[in-house]
Amino acid sequence: MKKIRIIIYFAIVIFAALFNFYYRPIKGNHLVTDKYRKSDAYINGLYMSDEYFKKHIVDKDFEDEYHQILKATMTDAAVVKIPCEGQEKCMNNFMNTLYSIYLDHPELISYVGVSGVKYVDGNIVFENFEGLSSIQTDMGTRRIEREMENIRKDTKDMNDKEKILYVYNYVASHNYDKAFTSLGSNQSAYSFFTKGTSVCAGFAKASQIIFQNIGINSYLVINDSHLWNYVEYEGKWYVFDATVGSSYTDKTNPVYYDGLGRTTVDQVYGFYKELYPKIEETTLKELFNV
Repeated sequence: MKKIRIIIYFAIVIFAALFNFYYRPIKGNHLVTDKYRKSDAYINGLYMSDEYFKKHIVDKDFEDEYHQILKATMTDAAVVKIPCEGQEKCMNNFMNTLYSIYLDHPELISYVGVSGVKYVDGNIVFENFEGLSSIQTDMGTRRIEREMENIRKDTKDMNDKEKILYVYNYVASHNYDKAFTSLGSNQSAYSFFTKGTSVCAGFAKASQIIFQNIGINSYLVINDSHLWNYVEYEGKWYVFDATVGSSYTDKTNPVYYDGLGRTTVDQVYGFYKELYPKIEETTLKELFNV
């Protein structure tokens, strides 16, 4: 009888965990509508992309290739070939496509990057780093969706200042993965939400998803060594980089909130500067007096 009670106890615990983290009914992101579900703008229910960067940096003649590359990032295919005419044009558009996917789709948790791109016999050929299986992607998305529901409830009565500080503290409370790897396993919203550890890319993507879900306008920003956010507050735009805060456990440390004024690489602007709003010289750290 004791053995049966133990089995029943563990079964209940497992069922409760599965329900809470993966199958609990939620309202979801209100911006995700049926209108876009069959377009490249929609990946999953975590985030609704406006495809801002795709519209501005990807050649319109590259639309078919863009679609194929986007779909390829969601597969387990180790090597991908995309037919494309004109080596220089194709390679330039390929890089712009990767950046636009990175910046437009923080919810693409199965994508961890590519390696070894080249142009061979009329094809763009690239290798996908090993990503998530379809089961991991589905279950990971479910878990993050339910965490978004928790965050929406936590912040529903907050003003914009309180929401921005909430996101900063929430993201910075996660561990920075000191075992940094270029393979990308710690550079997604998946690693951030399911493992509790990440690097700058995971922190910035998680911030972007959260901001949309709680009604704060923001952008992802990238350069060759870092990823962070711009966030709108009272009609003006500011640097937001919770990676800075993740380096400190004590909020009273005078540099804990420096990420509301600078990035970990001490830069304000990344690639595609001309596509972003003007960033204020006054920082959120100064405005919020933190």
